[in-house]
Amino acid sequence: MRVGSADSKFHEQIFVVGVGNILLKDEGIGVHVIREMEKLDLPKNVRVIDGGTAGFDLGYLIEGADRLIVIDAIDAGREPGAIFKFRPEDIKAKPKRYFTSAHEVGLLEALEMAKRMGKCPQTVIFGIQPKEIDWGMELSPELKAKIPEIIELILEEIS
Repeated sequence: MRVGSADSKFHEQIFVVGVGNILLKDEGIGVHVIREMEKLDLPKNVRVIDGGTAGFDLGYLIEGADRLIVIDAIDAGREPGAIFKFRPEDIKAKPKRYFTSAHEVGLLEALEMAKRMGKCPQTVIFGIQPKEIDWGMELSPELKAKIPEIIELILEEIS
């Protein structure tokens, strides 16, 4: 699948970062999405990054991005596989009990640091409601089935 044109004069750097711990089943959804996106023929200005459990260190991974798309497991108490699209300022505005992610604080801190340095990319976060966070490397069937839809949403955001 190709998005846009490699010959495009559009040189905005778009980084797609998946975060999560693949040892904790659905917690690793972001990394699983990135692994599937690596198989795609994406425009040259799009970079996919396995952010793993980087947290605050994400600041180094996103250096040079004009736009940032993050994929992470987010527990919002909804049905497994529910997809949420929001911006970092939306997290700050919500009560802590509404969104919870193991990487939320590190990501927000990294973006805040980038903002203070005048290098904060325009950011969109796709949060995916996990079904199970426990030891294991396989996604639940509900989340595995959502990967194509998540990728489609990311590709829409890229274009």
